[in-house]
Amino acid sequence: GMSVRLYTPATAATAGAGRALMISLHGCVQKAADLQQNGNWTATADRYGMVVALPDAPNGGVVLGCWDYYDTNHSSSAPARHDDNLLSLAQTLSARAALGIDPAQVYISGLSSGGGETMVMGCLFPQVFAGVGINAGPTVGTTSSQIGSVATTQAQATQTCRAFAGTGTAGFATQLASIVYGSNDTTVAPGYDTLNGQVLAGIYGASQTSTFSLAGLAGTNTQGSGTLFSDGTGPRVSVIQNTGLGHNWPAGAGSGGTYISANSIDYPAYVTSFFFANNRRIDRSATPTPTPSPTGSATPTPTPTPIDGSCVTATNAAHKAAGRATSYGVNPYNPYYALGSLAYMGQGDATTTSLQRQSATSWTVVATCG
Repeated sequence: GMSVRLYTPATAATAGAGRALMISLHGCVQKAADLQQNGNWTATADRYGMVVALPDAPNGGVVLGCWDYYDTNHSSSAPARHDDNLLSLAQTLSARAALGIDPAQVYISGLSSGGGETMVMGCLFPQVFAGVGINAGPTVGTTSSQIGSVATTQAQATQTCRAFAGTGTAGFATQLASIVYGSNDTTVAPGYDTLNGQVLAGIYGASQTSTFSLAGLAGTNTQGSGTLFSDGTGPRVSVIQNTGLGHNWPAGAGSGGTYISANSIDYPAYVTSFFFANNRRIDRSATPTPTPSPTGSATPTPTPTPIDGSCVTATNAAHKAAGRATSYGVNPYNPYYALGSLAYMGQGDATTTSLQRQSATSWTVVATCG
């Protein structure tokens, strides 16, 4: 069996058709209790109305309590070696009506062997996991003796990941990935982290690269750099190098603990924001309808909005304020989408975009107005 610590926030879900579920895996030597006490998940779970599940590796794990991510002997059709336990956990919690989990918002993350197992699960079951958060995790197909130096290639790891998925490769079309690691990690070779980003970006078809600053992120140490891999619709893979971070879970707050750093970005906040902002599986056009206040006076007939093909150039924030766009996430990494068409407008409040009206309730992106 596998023991699990579950946190269910009192706050309501903030996106999609129910609550998101984050399964977060400890690293070697660690326990789920360490993440529960010092991993800094509670505040983020409360903010997003997200359920967080912290499992312990079954039967004490392997090799110092590690998750069994090793080698290429993993199967989506006959899962075993912890893969079956984690799949069952995701399915069981998603089916528990009282939790109200949206199956389009099931995520998994983890440190070290938990990061390696996170990548394994994302490759095995891309249709189940909408996002994978890999923290200093070795690449799929490697062994316990290969953590100190990169022992695989992008081509080999890509082949392994695709083979793991079996008949479920269609799930890669909408999966997201976030990779984070520290400049001072002397346990798992940092080359694995950049390789993980390249492997998943290649599988996703996210060939457009850009860089971003960590300065606006939550946390106590926002030194480092970020790389974003995008496709034609928007961001798919984020890779963050946090300067000064060692081989630790980047809690970014609190007192730290066993392989947990308080001197880092707030990774729970970042990875959740990234997944919520860019999830391709939830309905972005759904807008809650406010309940009208009772009134004794007659309701006037609304004046139809003219459909005149009008075009407006403004900042993304101004478009959203005027009801022409929607956005999710935290500035400056929040993607914007045109109302109705959901055409991608780029990231950040200050980005300037031209939108042309298609109908009374739909706008689309154009190169320029006029």
